[in-house]
Amino acid sequence: MKYTKDLSIIIINYKTPSHLKQCIKSIRKHAPKMEYEIIVVDNNSQDITVQMIEDDFMYNYKNQKISNVELIANDKNLGFPKAVNQGVKMAKGKYILLLNPDITILEDSLEQMMAYLEKHPKVAVIGPKLINPNGSIQLSCFNKFTSPELVLYRRTLFGKMNHARKILDDFTMKSWDHSTEKNVAWILGSCMLIKKDIIDEVGIMDERYFMYMEDVDWCRRFWQAGYEVKYYPKVKMVHYYARESSSESGLIKAMLKKQTRTHITSALKFFLKYFGQKDEQYQSASK
Repeated sequence: MKYTKDLSIIIINYKTPSHLKQCIKSIRKHAPKMEYEIIVVDNNSQDITVQMIEDDFMYNYKNQKISNVELIANDKNLGFPKAVNQGVKMAKGKYILLLNPDITILEDSLEQMMAYLEKHPKVAVIGPKLINPNGSIQLSCFNKFTSPELVLYRRTLFGKMNHARKILDDFTMKSWDHSTEKNVAWILGSCMLIKKDIIDEVGIMDERYFMYMEDVDWCRRFWQAGYEVKYYPKVKMVHYYARESSSESGLIKAMLKKQTRTHITSALKFFLKYFGQKDEQYQSASK
């Protein structure tokens, strides 16, 4: 396939116009020295997002297109994987960057990540070191694929037990200093750079998920196809993200939360899809 762009940046937005605006500004401030495009997919936010994108980033006062920003405005919330796939299908870039609107790009981030993938043909996807606004590390890479036990511990009060904490700390690689590149089972879909030709080979995101587990699933499929998933901490990006942890409340209360129910529903789909399958490719590469 002939690509007309070097990089396509796909941002999925839902009701976060201020974060989205800051994200696009950071991309422009540290614009990669290459042909790139920004594809915003708005999942029917029903706020100022669409108008803001058009007025601030796409058209001049004569309604003439003046930028490399494209917009897909959905008339309903399709969920994360379907929105990502809309962007991927529109993308003209050799590389695809999935980027949450609450992430701020730092200088030379995109060039460094693309240069790494260019030099490593067996690596399908890399994720940078995500840091909080105060500079502390966010745990964004994981050393195993999600299991029923892990979902239970991450989403309910059971996660506060000493045994569960040890398992969760191992899963999130909490004791590791996150200072060197490393093969990992999967990285958060909030920021991942992927080679488009490998997406064409392995396939787009699985749309059976509405939200959650689609990034785990994708990374697992890359591993199964013989590629690697890499954590690349030489590149840093700021992630303005605060996870709402259901483990802080009781089991019944947690289950009543839509976020928890969605996560568990997606997890069940994931477990059924991969039931009985082993992870020889990742286990072998991570030794």
